[in-house]
Amino acid sequence: MKIIAAMSENRVIGLGNGMPWDVPEEYQQYRELTRGSTMIMGRQSFEIFGRDATAAHLVVLSHSPQPVPRATVCQSLAEALNAAKAFGKPIFSGGGASVYAQTIPLANEMLLSTIKGEFEGDTYFPEFNAFEWQVVEERDEERYLFRRWARRAANLVDSSQLPPR
Repeated sequence: MKIIAAMSENRVIGLGNGMPWDVPEEYQQYRELTRGSTMIMGRQSFEIFGRDATAAHLVVLSHSPQPVPRATVCQSLAEALNAAKAFGKPIFSGGGASVYAQTIPLANEMLLSTIKGEFEGDTYFPEFNAFEWQVVEERDEERYLFRRWARRAANLVDSSQLPPR
């Protein structure tokens, strides 16, 4: 599993029903990196980004079993991971904050864009232990810094260790 996110220098990932910045070139990168994959995201993230998703399959993690157009709805992370694996495509975790917090321990890679500047927000990317990760790619763009982080092998959690639904 890969984490994909854009955050500000002060870790903001959201404000209300969107992001407090407009950096189309970074959003286009997100769309290209996730094209054809399977994306796990929370319901609110789906409502914000789902219509633009280039992922082949969307798995929405939600407390509500209400159906979501174009998506498989799951009520637990274990159920979402099983559904995502069944599609046989690369799996991305696409937020929000709660989904990121649950999936960072399971991910082997993080694709993180840091939007240059600090922004007001109400949702933040969770803290992670940088010693468990190493930067394997870094690209300094005009309005954001892109980093690809790879987990150091000894720190990966096996998703089969998750409690059953």
